[in-house]
Parts: sequence; C-alpha cells; structure tokens
Amino acid sequence: MRPGPMRPGPTGTDRAVTVVVTRVVAAGKEEEFAQWADDVDRAAAGFAGHLGAVRLHDGQGLHHLVHRFDSAEHLDAWERSDTRNELLRRGNRISDPRSSRSADLAPWFTLQRRDVPPRWKRFMTTWAAACPCLLTIATLLKLLSPGLPQSAALAVNSFVLTALLTWVIQPRVNRRARPWLLRGAHPARTRGTAPPYDSASAD
Repeated sequence: MRPGPMRPGPTGTDRAVTVVVTRVVAAGKEEEFAQWADDVDRAAAGFAGHLGAVRLHDGQGLHHLVHRFDSAEHLDAWERSDTRNELLRRGNRISDPRSSRSADLAPWFTLQRRDVPPRWKRFMTTWAAACPCLLTIATLLKLLSPGLPQSAALAVNSFVLTALLTWVIQPRVNRRARPWLLRGAHPARTRGTAPPYDSASAD
C-alpha cells in the first residue's frame, strides 16, 4: 500500500514551532557531546509532533541544535518530559546552554557571529598567557646572555613570545577558557512571532 501524504499536527502547520539551542562545549568533551547530541535527536524524534532536527557547528566551539515540532503543545511535552530532563543532566555537565524559539512558519535565526567573545575577555586571556611567558623568556635570556644589547633582547623576547602565543600557548588557553569566553552566546531570532528566550535548562 502506498503511504499517504504527511499530515499536519492537530493544531496545523501554521503553528509549528522551531527551537534552536546553542551549547558551548567544555574543552576535551567534544566526543562525549557528539554522543549526547545523538541521544537527544533520537529521543526527541520519538515524541509526538517532532518534524525534524538539524545540528550546526561553527568551528569555534558553538554547537547549534535545531528541533521543529508541529505545535507548541508538542514541544512543551518534550521539554517537560523525564527523558529530556535526564538528558539535560548529562548535557549540562559537559556544555553550557542557551536557547531561542520561533513559532513562525519559516523561522529565521541569526547564529552568533564569529567574534563572539567580547574584547575584554580576549584581552584578559591574552594577558594571562603573555605575562608569565614574557617573564620567563626575559629571565632566561638575561641568564644566558647578560651582555646582550637591549634592542636585541627586545627583538628576541618579542619573537619568541609571539611564536609561543601563536602556536603553543594561546590556542590551549582559548580552548580551556572557551566556556567562559563564549558564555551567553545564543542565536538571536530575526523573524518570527514568538519572542526569543534564554533557558539554563535548555537541551
């Protein structure tokens, strides 16, 4: 028997709801997060009214989980479920959540820009990485070459410091500090009828 056409939910497709959840994954937890996100997608797909899911990753540590339900009632049933609550407990141990929702028929969301961390946070991480490194380099250089002219010492210091920050220290510092750097990042709703919301318990 040929399957019939997909029918809209009980309240009509014009009331379909899309929720976008942005999570900042803790350093070293990427594989565990990927498995957790798979579990979330499978669990959500088993609930009434689930229309589909998409996952996006911007390469900077932000992971966007998109789920669409045919009605706000069905979405609320998923969000209040014991299954989701158990998944949240797992997810919150390895990532930090923010969420936005739209009830528009064709929702549009603007994902966070690439320059997510505010400048003062980037300054603090750079300074925290550069200060001890600079002191160490200057001390070693003074011990190894006490008669080196100041201009040459500055050139060596800046060269070694820049190389270490670029390829060794800064990438590791940024990775470890990523949950703090990206805290509060979330997709902003740019078109839709329902206001965006932030939720500390979003999936």
